[in-house]
Amino acid sequence: MAWIKRTFVALLVVFLLLAGAVAWLLAGLDVNKYKPQLEQLAAEQGIALKLDGDIGWQLWPNVALELQGVQLAPLPQPEQPLVRADKIAVGVALMPLLKKRIEAQEIVLVSPQIDLSVDEQGRGNWELLSEAMEAQQQQAEQQPPKLEIPEDKPKQDLHLALEKLRIEDGRLNYRDDSNKTEYSVEQLRVAADNLVPGGEPGMVEASARISGSALQQPVDIAVDSTLALDEGLHGLRLQPLELSMNSGEAAATLHLRGHVRRSAADQPWQIQMNVDADVEPLRPWLAVTGTELVTQSGAVLQKLSLETSVEGTERKLDLTPLQLQLDDTVFAGSAQLRNAEMPGLDLNLRGGTLVLDDYLPPPAPEAKQPQEEATAATEADAEPVPLPLTAMRGFNANLDLSLERLQAVELQMDRPQLQLTVDNGLYQLQKLSADLYGGELSSNGRFNARGKSAEAELTGGLADVEISQVQQALFPSERVQLSGKATINWAAQTSGSDTLQLQKELRAAVQLSSDQLSLAPFNLEKGMCQLVSYAEKTPLPERDWPASTRLQDLRVNIAIKGDKATIQEVLAGVENIAVTGDGVIDLEKQEFDFALGMALVGERTSADGCTVKNDRWRNRPLPLRCKDSFADAGATSCKPDSRRLDDLVRDELKYKAEKKYGDKVQEKVDELKDKFKGLFKRD
Repeated sequence: MAWIKRTFVALLVVFLLLAGAVAWLLAGLDVNKYKPQLEQLAAEQGIALKLDGDIGWQLWPNVALELQGVQLAPLPQPEQPLVRADKIAVGVALMPLLKKRIEAQEIVLVSPQIDLSVDEQGRGNWELLSEAMEAQQQQAEQQPPKLEIPEDKPKQDLHLALEKLRIEDGRLNYRDDSNKTEYSVEQLRVAADNLVPGGEPGMVEASARISGSALQQPVDIAVDSTLALDEGLHGLRLQPLELSMNSGEAAATLHLRGHVRRSAADQPWQIQMNVDADVEPLRPWLAVTGTELVTQSGAVLQKLSLETSVEGTERKLDLTPLQLQLDDTVFAGSAQLRNAEMPGLDLNLRGGTLVLDDYLPPPAPEAKQPQEEATAATEADAEPVPLPLTAMRGFNANLDLSLERLQAVELQMDRPQLQLTVDNGLYQLQKLSADLYGGELSSNGRFNARGKSAEAELTGGLADVEISQVQQALFPSERVQLSGKATINWAAQTSGSDTLQLQKELRAAVQLSSDQLSLAPFNLEKGMCQLVSYAEKTPLPERDWPASTRLQDLRVNIAIKGDKATIQEVLAGVENIAVTGDGVIDLEKQEFDFALGMALVGERTSADGCTVKNDRWRNRPLPLRCKDSFADAGATSCKPDSRRLDDLVRDELKYKAEKKYGDKVQEKVDELKDKFKGLFKRD
């Protein structure tokens, strides 16, 4: 065992000799002479570098230079540092060090802190640093060239061949006084290996915690990547990169694989990257960001994913193919992003079935409120919401979106398609189409947000739609029921700078037509018989009157002005009755008022209807008035218009009197007229 002891002692002696040699070398190498050189190099770049302490040596765990109390600031304002670090250790290669030449291979930053801020005018403090750097560069370009005479002794330069980078307990603070927001990145840790350009790929690991004014709770992020730098720092390869984010139950991951490179320093960057992002579960992120979103279904907002291939430059990126998934709905297509003077977006997506109602807020409970509360609620609802006209300008877009099926506001649409173009605030609806309850929806329009107020136009039609299903979806009512095929055409325009003005300035013309339309619970034939019974003083026929009316060849012209819809003309046939009329619908008060004229063609209203004996009542519009609220509408909403009907009865009585007495009545009338003239005659 003696040889083991002797070997151990020999190794210890060798280690002590080596340590002594290294210590002698370090003692003889004055690294503080680089301090003015470092500060001067930084000043030439427009950066004020401040080192509070001397540059020292670190012997364990590896040989390194230590810089204490490092601060970086814009050269014009050295008292406002952007970057601080308690200690920066620069690891050096041992063999060049034995030749008294320093080659930096590793950099360790301990407790670095970066403070970024934006003032109320939107100016960032880092702009001072960039402006100072540009000013120093311009000043250097204006200086005449200097003749450099080589020195007799070789100069000891600081050579950077960085293989490792370490950041321990870093912190980044960001404050924006223009919108009163603050963010901070804490517990920043970075470990990167093999950062030598042109070398083999190296490992990069990083982690941090992010908090801020827009976050209700901190978010932990972690990065794990294999990357490589191209020669001359002209490229970066990710093989791959994985970013994970977590906050409580919220989780998200991002995978990147590809490269970013350029052929020369004056050439644009070329990007080719495969992107795969998953956010699952999605709903907890709403709580993290403080977003209050209550949906009709609690089963939605569980998953959001994106998968695409990105290719292009910093000026234009193509995302082809592009696949998005929101819960169970998958969208496939392509996109293009343009970073030009006028930013742009092209988006083409085709999707499956989307139940939009599940993502909308639940309907308000139908609870009766006191009159005072109801009035206050109405006034609150009437508060105008300004249109974000400025935000709607400054970009271009081309959108082409379609689905197999869409369920929205209780409407079920098959094969809906939306084509929209945006040109710096001018929105043009090129196409809005869908199959809707057996009919076809087709519409187009424009929305101009370039001025101080918006201008909008919309035209379109809905052909051969089953009106009962549309009514059930949009205007459900247990009292008033519509059924049958109908065609609706519209042309509308409005203008304004807020939602209230848009509603107030709305002007629209709507035409509705139907060959057969059933209307319940109104029976217009019964109303016609009531008119005849009232006029002829005859009893109403006893029969089982159905609580509905079948309208034939219905034509309705509607004019909308603000909240009120005026029925300018109604033309229809009910059995042997011709119906004409007009009316008003008050959407705000939810009331209607129609004045109809019922003209009988023939002797009977129908085969089992009532008989009109007096031919004077045939082919003559008899007045019927339908007036009620939507909530109370029923069989009694349509009644004979007694005021207008009394006028007709008086005319009929006058006609009968003239027919019976003939010329005698006229002679008597003329005689009375002469007497009255003589009575009031004046000289």
